[in-house]
Amino acid sequence: MTIGYIGLGKMGLAQVERLLEKKWRVVAWNRSPEPRGKAKKLGAEVAETLGGVCERLKVPRLVWLMVPAAAVSDVLKELGPHLSKGDTAIDGGNSFYKHSMRRVKELARRGIHFLDVGVSGGPSGARNGACLMIGGDKKTFEKHKALFQALSGSQRGLASSNEAKPRHEGDYAHVGKSGAGHFVKMVHNGIEYGMMQAIAEGFSILQLADSRRRYADQRRHHPPQSPLLRGGKERGVRFGFNLKEIARLYNQGSVIESRLVGWLAKAYREHGEDLKDISGEAAHSGEGLWTVETAKELGVSVDVIEKSLEFRLKSTGNPSYTGQIVSALRNQFGGHEVHTQNTRGKGTQT
Repeated sequence: MTIGYIGLGKMGLAQVERLLEKKWRVVAWNRSPEPRGKAKKLGAEVAETLGGVCERLKVPRLVWLMVPAAAVSDVLKELGPHLSKGDTAIDGGNSFYKHSMRRVKELARRGIHFLDVGVSGGPSGARNGACLMIGGDKKTFEKHKALFQALSGSQRGLASSNEAKPRHEGDYAHVGKSGAGHFVKMVHNGIEYGMMQAIAEGFSILQLADSRRRYADQRRHHPPQSPLLRGGKERGVRFGFNLKEIARLYNQGSVIESRLVGWLAKAYREHGEDLKDISGEAAHSGEGLWTVETAKELGVSVDVIEKSLEFRLKSTGNPSYTGQIVSALRNQFGGHEVHTQNTRGKGTQT
């Protein structure tokens, strides 16, 4: 089984490594040379140009794009002359679903198949088995099930259907016609915004409740009119919480057990409970905004998602412990770079 793989960032390189492990032949390309070298060391064949990828693939070709949403159109335009009738192009990035609906029509005029795939799980999921949300023609989906099986590590038929504990392997599903994969992933990321915000706010309450130990943080991250600081006096309960232990405990069979809570526990282990080397300015990507805009088009109220997006937008220049937790979670599951507190404003990233 052979695939052309375009885009070797954190997610792309992890997926290439997984496919090689599953005995796939991978012909890879990336615009910058360093990731190409890493892919070659893993065992992939590396092309020097986009066209070179297609030249090494037998017809009908299968090509996976794992590039930023803003780059998909340019990559497809450059790749287009090298594709032919019967080939399949798959966009595994976080593209806007309306763009995917347009692209399938454009490629169909030349007899080229197109699938849009939302991928969740971060680099660790890409390496160990991701969640794949697939949109497009059902026959094209069926034709490439072996690929989705390999990338997801799905254990269909092997695991109990009523198993309640989170599974570490991924899975895949055809969720609808063209655009559906990226639509479902967009909503997934909107839900993720709200979940991360709730976790961050909850642990901010826990952090502030232990006021004697964290009074300096309260003064830095909360306005003077805060009830906890009113009159210049500490008003927390002073429970002496161990946040790392609470995060671990929450993830042991509680109702809010989740990978996100587990990642917060890991962040505490790596950075300490004050998360002092992580900025309280929380970055955002397009999916949260797209979710809110789409909800408004449909007349759906999404107060939680919208407020979580607003929080991130307002966090620039207004850092908080809540923002530090959101940033820490983004770093843990997605490998997103985060500004450190002592380099904020200098453009330095970790």
